[in-house]
Amino acid sequence: MKKLKKRNFGIIFLSFILFINCKRTENTVTLIPDNYVGTVKIWFNQKNGIEEKYEKDKRVYEIPENGVLKTKFRPQFGYHFPEYYYISKSGKRTEIKKILNINKQVLDIIEKNGIYAYNFMSMGEVVKIDSLGNITEKKEAGIIFKIGNPTN
Repeated sequence: MKKLKKRNFGIIFLSFILFINCKRTENTVTLIPDNYVGTVKIWFNQKNGIEEKYEKDKRVYEIPENGVLKTKFRPQFGYHFPEYYYISKSGKRTEIKKILNINKQVLDIIEKNGIYAYNFMSMGEVVKIDSLGNITEKKEAGIIFKIGNPTN
């Protein structure tokens, strides 16, 4: 019994340490043009990007018709609570549900005609340097995901 209590205490202590080390970042609202289906790309630290915009304490990402947003926001790494919406020309928002992990059980229960945000990939900044120390290629940090139905 003492071993079990020590083990439980160890698990709780480790979980607490991991929780403390997780960095909370700003929540986000991503607005996607009505009826858009396809890949969405958000590129950060863009000199000619869209200015930062907030709703209360949430970042707002307004995705253009082509699905590619270049923003002046800096990338953020840590946990947050993203929201995804279709937005009509009149400003009406319709929530888009997110799928964080696609597996057989999820595919069996999702609506076959439903629209979802899924296949999220975060990319950090990548810099290629040649043997002389010159930067030969630079890719900015970004987020890529899909809007649509993963069963299609």
